[in-house]
Amino acid sequence: MELTRARASRGRAVKLPRATWAVVTASVVGGAVALLVAVAKQPVPGHVREGQWVVAAAIGVLALGSWVWPVVVYRGGESEALSMDEAFFVILALLVPPLVTLGTLGVATVLAQAGRRRSAVKSAFNVGQVLIAAGAGLAVSRGIAVPAGSLGAGQVAAVTLGAGTYFVINTFLVATVLVSMGTPWREFTSDLRLQVSLAGAGALAGVVLGLAIRAHLWAVALAIPGLVLERLLISARFAALYDRARMAGLYEVTLEANRALRQEAVLETILGAVRRLLRSPEAALTSAGPALGQLAAPMTVADRPEWLVASGRRRDEPFDDADRGLLRALAAVGSGALSNAELFQQVRLERERLSSITLNIGEGVCAIAADGKLTFVNRAAADMIELPSLDITVDDPVTDGALMAPSFLLVPAREAMRTGRAIREDDARFRGKNGGTIPVAYTASAVMSDGAPSGAVIAFRDITERKAFEDELHHHAFYDSLTGLANRRLLVERLEQALRRSALDRKTHALIFVDVDRFKSINDSLGHVTGDEFLVAIGARMKSVIRSRDLLARFGGDEFVVLLEDVAGVEVAIAAARRICAAAEQPMVLPDGYELVAGVSVGIALTEPGKTADDVLRNADVAMYEAKAKGGGGIYRVFDKASMGTRSSERLQAEADLRKGLERDELEVHYQPFYSLDGRHILGAEALVRWRHPTKGLISPLRFIPMAEETGLILPVGRYVLDKACRQVRAIRDRLNVDMPISVNLSPRQFAESGLLSQVAEALDATGLPSELLMFEITETMVMEDLSGAREVMKKLNRLGVRLAIDDFGTGHSSLAYLKQFPVHEVKVDRIFVQGVAESPVDSAIVRAVIDLANAMGIAAVAEGVETESQVAELKMLGCQVAQGYYFSEPLCAERFDELLTRHFAAAGRAAPGTAELAAALAGVAVAAR
Repeated sequence: MELTRARASRGRAVKLPRATWAVVTASVVGGAVALLVAVAKQPVPGHVREGQWVVAAAIGVLALGSWVWPVVVYRGGESEALSMDEAFFVILALLVPPLVTLGTLGVATVLAQAGRRRSAVKSAFNVGQVLIAAGAGLAVSRGIAVPAGSLGAGQVAAVTLGAGTYFVINTFLVATVLVSMGTPWREFTSDLRLQVSLAGAGALAGVVLGLAIRAHLWAVALAIPGLVLERLLISARFAALYDRARMAGLYEVTLEANRALRQEAVLETILGAVRRLLRSPEAALTSAGPALGQLAAPMTVADRPEWLVASGRRRDEPFDDADRGLLRALAAVGSGALSNAELFQQVRLERERLSSITLNIGEGVCAIAADGKLTFVNRAAADMIELPSLDITVDDPVTDGALMAPSFLLVPAREAMRTGRAIREDDARFRGKNGGTIPVAYTASAVMSDGAPSGAVIAFRDITERKAFEDELHHHAFYDSLTGLANRRLLVERLEQALRRSALDRKTHALIFVDVDRFKSINDSLGHVTGDEFLVAIGARMKSVIRSRDLLARFGGDEFVVLLEDVAGVEVAIAAARRICAAAEQPMVLPDGYELVAGVSVGIALTEPGKTADDVLRNADVAMYEAKAKGGGGIYRVFDKASMGTRSSERLQAEADLRKGLERDELEVHYQPFYSLDGRHILGAEALVRWRHPTKGLISPLRFIPMAEETGLILPVGRYVLDKACRQVRAIRDRLNVDMPISVNLSPRQFAESGLLSQVAEALDATGLPSELLMFEITETMVMEDLSGAREVMKKLNRLGVRLAIDDFGTGHSSLAYLKQFPVHEVKVDRIFVQGVAESPVDSAIVRAVIDLANAMGIAAVAEGVETESQVAELKMLGCQVAQGYYFSEPLCAERFDELLTRHFAAAGRAAPGTAELAAALAGVAVAAR
């Protein structure tokens, strides 16, 4: 008789450890060896008598039935399968040869494994396990005495010892496999006595039946009811024990759940009990109804109906009515325990709240009697303030030996008792425990008894953190976070205060506006961290040369402003400006090791009666830009109303006029053509914006484009130029049957605008213009400001079919290593090199290098700013094929440009250039007559 352990959580695929594989392999090999040894000992099956075959067949069928339909008993949270292995072994060992014994047990084991659909690995192990145990048992029994003739006591004892060997080896192999998979040894040793008892009972039954069958073969028929009866007795015994264990478990769960007093703990206890008592691997609470194969019982959780669900048991252990009743009992226990836990939590929270309010309030609370003695001090008060005695640190009323309250408590208490109302103070000082003072906010209220004040209660709190936070907020609001200097807000506030005083005392104040020259190039070349360090160093250097009462503020970006109050005249401001310029010119060593010199442009303005803070700041700003226009680098200018007075207002007026000009269609697009240097063909044109002001006439872009870029008006201006240029080229295409490429300049703001791609696509779609006829000109500096972003924008434009050109090539800071990564189709040699190409060997070499670079990269090189015949000749000699400039044509309005193209492509005068010719000139730009 043997107990085969089977866990309830079967069905899930488990990856076997190497040690388990080793045990399985050893079992299979051992079983095969046992079988081979038996074959070797009895090579001729014909020696088996007919009666022995009958016994073997009967016992084999019984063994098969016992293993296919074992007696399942439950102990703890596990199920165990009970079979009659030792009884079968004893009968077979007494009555049939060893080979037949092994064969009978082996065949029965194989058929049982197949009937129960066990895996190949498990089946192989079980077959090997039975063969090894049976083979060892037979070896022991036959080594002592071989059954023959009439069975004696020695032969029966020998077979009994063999059955013991069978039990020991069988149990050892099963335990070894499970231990190798992580099961602790104590699971086997805890019920070892029971296993031995059952094995002994099985062996004894086998001896009795074996002796009966040996005496009378027909006694084989008695083996079936005898073994069935034994199975029923054992099953009934274990069922009673199991029911008793489940009732004890339910009792323990009831106690544990009601002791938990927390919802999470109660739920964990109930779910754990479901898994353990119902042998259910899966237990859960769900609001959905139970699914097929699940056992469920209703349960109330936080006033919500839920289902307590058990599932996951083996198919051969379905849930029964006892399980259903136990689950309902667990659900009822859980609902009651949860109700108790909820009530307990409510009571506990209420007690904690009241306790927190009365005893552990964060504010200090003191009670003072009408005679001025302290009657109550809570812990918070005792921790914060200086009390007459350290003994008064309790939360109970003080009766005996009460001490007089300190004056800082007594004064507000007596005031509250005198007036009968609450006295509040948001910023007071109490003596602290360390002898100093602490800032507090307090409320003193009178305690009334029979209509008369009998004392007062003072509640107060330490506001040290609030005061520190207010100071911090004040610092953030009025000081620059990078330099620690005053910010624009504090500067304007101080300037407005000074102007208000000037209205009374007629004193003059001065503003010095300082701008750091070429700061952007430092940021771009050395990084923003170094740029920030540079600004900090400049601020510290300036602070060291101004008066202590003067205010130095960082106005924004790379701009600083100094407010000089109560100056005797402009000479004081000029002297301060000279000190600032001289200090900035001294080398500054930054924390990262760079040594830099700051060039500054300085503007000075004085306050005047009737002028606002904005007026004075604007005047200083205008003077600063005047200094910057003179070259900067330590130059200062004093605001002169006669020469600069209208400058600031003119800038505002120009911005307003440009906005109106966009609305009134005052902008014009002029076109300057590109020419081939060999055949003087027009290969394309550049679109250039002009502003025809209603009163000031035609305004150069140099006067309004910088202002448009600064104010953001460049975006609608750029959209206007793009739309006009596309429509012009489309009109030329329809009228002259010529594809004329057009170049449009992109400003930095346009290039960085997120809607650029959609604007380009809309302009092309609206005009029906082929995308390859549109080229955008961008500068080197624009690309180098954000390499990765520029590369991405250029790639997206290129995917639209738009072509790209680098304008003013050679004047920026671009790297050839970066240039080759961009989808560029053309570079334009800047006019500063073209102007000296005929006279300067250096300019000639630079132009040649650019042309050779363009040829090597397979892109076109265009010379701009060509004005003389000698420049044309030198460019042709250097290999340049396309040029643009006043030598060929000035920028023309749309009407004159149309007339030029009409004459140029007139059938009588000149044929339109072919595609191959233009492709050679512009490295692939298709400008062909259709």
